[in-house]
Amino acid sequence: MTSFTIDNGLHNNHTDMSHMIYLDNNATTCEDKSVIESMINHLKCTNSFGNPSSSHFLGIQARYLIDEAREQVRSSINASYSNEIIFTSGGTESNNLAIHGILKPNLNKLQHIITSPFEHPSIVNILKYLQNSNKNIQVSFVQVDSNGIIDLEHFRQLLKPETKLVTIMHSNNEIGSIQPIEEIVNLCREYGSSDLIIHSDASQSMGKVPIDVSCLDVDLLTICSHKFHGPKGIGALYIRQGIKLEPILYGAQHEQGLRPGTENVLAIIGLGRACQLISNKYSLNKRIEQMKRTRDRLYQGLIKQFNQNDENLIIRNGNEQCLPNTLNLTFRGINAKQLVNQLSDRLAFSTGSACHEDNQHQIISSTLQAIGLSYKSARSTIRLSTSYMTTDDEIDQAIILITNAVKQQLSSLDNEHQNI
Repeated sequence: MTSFTIDNGLHNNHTDMSHMIYLDNNATTCEDKSVIESMINHLKCTNSFGNPSSSHFLGIQARYLIDEAREQVRSSINASYSNEIIFTSGGTESNNLAIHGILKPNLNKLQHIITSPFEHPSIVNILKYLQNSNKNIQVSFVQVDSNGIIDLEHFRQLLKPETKLVTIMHSNNEIGSIQPIEEIVNLCREYGSSDLIIHSDASQSMGKVPIDVSCLDVDLLTICSHKFHGPKGIGALYIRQGIKLEPILYGAQHEQGLRPGTENVLAIIGLGRACQLISNKYSLNKRIEQMKRTRDRLYQGLIKQFNQNDENLIIRNGNEQCLPNTLNLTFRGINAKQLVNQLSDRLAFSTGSACHEDNQHQIISSTLQAIGLSYKSARSTIRLSTSYMTTDDEIDQAIILITNAVKQQLSSLDNEHQNI
């Protein structure tokens, strides 16, 4: 169950709820109880607090725990070897290490990169920085359809001899679209360039769909712990054996010389346990079924409240090529940011646009822009994301809260128009 007791002095005369419902699991997730227990047990242990680089017993014990977690991460993505896993501080660092680590050694040569129009800022901004600071870096953006799925024919056309790196997210955090990574990899391999490296950011996919690097056949894969009920501040980068990266930080030779600094043993243990919990196919499938069931219940409930033919409601995703927990929808005419604020002490969710205004420009998220939404639609868009902890009762309460708040906004707009 993902509702939380709130006592902030705020009271609402219309709704009596003592718990906050959490439907923002694409932003972050609540740590699994088992993950918390594994970390607490480590903190209580007196024989494993040593520096993992030390040769004495306490250091050896700490090193053993790191090695155990590394194997748990390896198993969760079906990598071939545990030394293909490098621990980082999270998805942002993993993405930076992947991109910069591949491109940095050859900045004096022409390097072409293919990416999508809606990658995470840790991909977009490093590519923007490299392109602006080095004339040898060329970036191409592959087209997507209205569901946010890569246009494979356009991708094929973008490939050229200078293409050094392809970086495409496995799934999108806003609309939940899952990219055809295997088909993308096949096109790259068929093209025949032996030094073309393929990276995928799977931060949003871990724990929601099966991730198998042997099937995906990618060279690099980003993992972010807090997106699948692990602790924050820890992540990993899968590096296929034989792929060489340049470090982005310099210091001692931790993590095979790619990530200097004494390892965060506590967080690594938490990540390892979170990965262990999704390594079992049966356990993962149960999670997926629960996420999909509650997502679909939410979908059907909102459809019922607003009528499937109501032009005020547009629901995206929910198909097979989408994360099982994600619902992105537009209520025409409402202000999504205002809706989030209206319900902020009772229901946690996100605007779907991350849009903002300044004096000269109206800006919407790259994702919604890529699938063709106008600013007007984007500012009326929200994202709801469930987890395996989400209950039917929470979904039913969320439907009522959203329906009442949306209709309240629409009613206010009608009254304003009548008074003009």
